[in-house]
Amino acid sequence: MLPETIGTVRHLTSIRLSLVAIVLAAVLVLPSLSGGAPTSSEGLPAYFDPAEGGTPLDLFGVRFGQTIDTDLTLIIRTHAAWDPALINPLYGRTLCISLRSDAQPNTEGRLCAYPSPSARSGLSLRYTTLDQNGVQRGIRDLSTVVARPNTSTLRVTFAPSLLGLKPGLYHWSARSQYRDESGCPAPAGCQDTLPNAGENALTVGAGAAPVLRQRCFGAASRDTRSPCRNPRLARAVVPTPDEAVIGQNLPCTPLAQIGFILPCEFGVPAAAATSTIALIGDSHAAHWRAALEYASQEFKWRGVSITRSGCPLTKATPRLTPALRRSQCLRWNQQVPRWLANNPQVSTVFVVAHVESSVVVARGRSQYQAKMNGYAQAWRGLPPSVKRLVVIRDSPRSASRTFSCVRRAIARRNQAGLACARSRKHALSRDPAASAASRMRSPRVKSIDMTSYFCNRRKCFPVIGGALVYKDLTHLTDVFVSSLGPYIVRKISALDG
Repeated sequence: MLPETIGTVRHLTSIRLSLVAIVLAAVLVLPSLSGGAPTSSEGLPAYFDPAEGGTPLDLFGVRFGQTIDTDLTLIIRTHAAWDPALINPLYGRTLCISLRSDAQPNTEGRLCAYPSPSARSGLSLRYTTLDQNGVQRGIRDLSTVVARPNTSTLRVTFAPSLLGLKPGLYHWSARSQYRDESGCPAPAGCQDTLPNAGENALTVGAGAAPVLRQRCFGAASRDTRSPCRNPRLARAVVPTPDEAVIGQNLPCTPLAQIGFILPCEFGVPAAAATSTIALIGDSHAAHWRAALEYASQEFKWRGVSITRSGCPLTKATPRLTPALRRSQCLRWNQQVPRWLANNPQVSTVFVVAHVESSVVVARGRSQYQAKMNGYAQAWRGLPPSVKRLVVIRDSPRSASRTFSCVRRAIARRNQAGLACARSRKHALSRDPAASAASRMRSPRVKSIDMTSYFCNRRKCFPVIGGALVYKDLTHLTDVFVSSLGPYIVRKISALDG
C-alpha cells in the first residue's frame, strides 16, 4: 500500500528560471556606528567588514539572500573601485562565495565572478561543485547577468535551481583574493573574508514568484473538480520560450554513483520521511520530479531519482546510437533492479517513458507490442521490496512551430494558449507503458493519467493558466509540472480507491 498522507503540509517547490537583473542595485548602506546588526534592503540582510588589506578587492559588505520573488540576489561591494579586467583566477584575483547546506560540514560549492569579454559588465558567474574532501566535482558557467551598479559593486540575481538548491538552510562566507608582485606576493596573496570567522545563514524558501502565486495559475485552471478562471492570466506566459529552453529540471542532491546508476535525492530528509519512493526512467521521467517533489512534501516521502536520457526502464533493446550509448543503457537497465534490491527501503516506484522511444524489433512484431512487452518484463523483474509500481502516462507533444507561435502571440498580446493549441489527435500518442500497466491486471502495477490537465477533448494547449507547458518539443517546464503537484497528489491518493 502507498504511504498514508501525514499532515497537510502544503509545499510549492521554488521553480524560477534565471531572469536578467534589470533593476539598478541599491548601494550597500553604511554599517552602524556600533558595527553591530546587519541592516536590510529589499529584505536582504547586509554584512560588513572594515578596511583591512588596502587592495582593490578588500571587502566592504555583502548581501546574499532570497528576495520576495524567490530569486537569490548577491551584492558584493569593495572598499575601493576596480576594473572588471582585474578579476582573473589565473592571477589569484577572485571574488567568491563559499556555500554549504546545513546537513554538510564542509563547503559544497563555490560561486565566483569570472572574466567574460562578451558580457556587458565584463563579468560572468561560475559555480564550482566540491565533494566533502574539497575536491572539484564540476564547473558550470551560469546563464545569468552580472551587473555593475558602480565601480566598487557587482550584483547578480538568479534562481536557486541554477545551483541545484532545494528549500532549506544553507551557510555562506565571502572571500576575496588579490595577488601582485609587491605587497601581496604568491602563492596566497592578500585575502579577505566576510565574516572574519564563521559563516552567515541563508534560508532558501519554497515560495513562488508573484505571477505563480495568482489564483488559477497553471494546472489549477484545468481542475474540473474546482473550476477556476482568472482573466489576468489570459495573456501571461511564464516562463517565456527563450527562458524555458535553458531551464533545468528540479534540483536534486547527488548520491553515490554505483556503476551506471547516478541517483539523486529529493523530497523530505530521510530522518523525517515516512517512506522512500523512486522515480525511474528516461528524460521524460526527470521532468516529472517537480510534481513528485510536491507529493513528497505532502506525503512525507524521501524521493530518489534514477534517470538516464533516452533510456526507459525496459527489457527491450533500445534503438540508440552510437552503439556505446545503447550498451550503456542495457547495462543501466541491468543495474537498476540490483540497486533497488540493495535499497529495500524503496517501496514505491514511479516510472515514465517517452512514447516515441524506439526499440529493436524481431521480424513479425510491432514496435508498440515490443515496447509493451519490454516494460512488463522489466517491472516483473523488480525485487519484492517494491510493493507498488506507478506508471505516469507520457505527456502530449508540442509542434515545431509552437514556440514561434507563442512568441508571436506574446508580441501581439494574444492568448497564446488558444492561438497556438494543437489538435489532440496529433499531440497525444498511445503510450505503450500505460497500455502494459493496464493489460498486466496486477495489483502491484497502477497508472496515473494527467492528460486532462494538458488537453480538452479536441485540443492540447502550450500555455495553461499562464504557465508555459513545454521547453522543447516533448519536455515540460518545471513551472507547469510544479503546478501539477496538488493534482498528482489527488491521483496518487485515489490509487487505493
